[in-house]
Amino acid sequence: MSRSLTSAAVLLLLLSLSVPAFSQGGFFATVTGTVTDSSGALIPGVSIKATAVDTGVVTNTITNEAGVYSFGNLLPGKYTLNASLPGFQTKTITDVQLSAGTPYRYNF
Repeated sequence: MSRSLTSAAVLLLLLSLSVPAFSQGGFFATVTGTVTDSSGALIPGVSIKATAVDTGVVTNTITNEAGVYSFGNLLPGKYTLNASLPGFQTKTITDVQLSAGTPYRYNF
């Protein structure tokens, strides 16, 4: 009985250590960037949309007070990125190919 209990405890320990490693280990792509106007001023509150071309899955975020946005867990694949804010022209970046474990930077 104690041998199986020890085996179960070791297995549980290994599984608990592997979950954080999987989430940080590079299965997802990271996309960050900034949004500026024509004068170079950073723009907060811009809606950024990442649309997976193959699946149609949409992920949204908003730029912070420094005009910075970040997507931390996008699945690998082809994406279209859109930046929009009322009163400003919408900008689109197409054919964004994301790979697992790779950080990308796209500024608008």
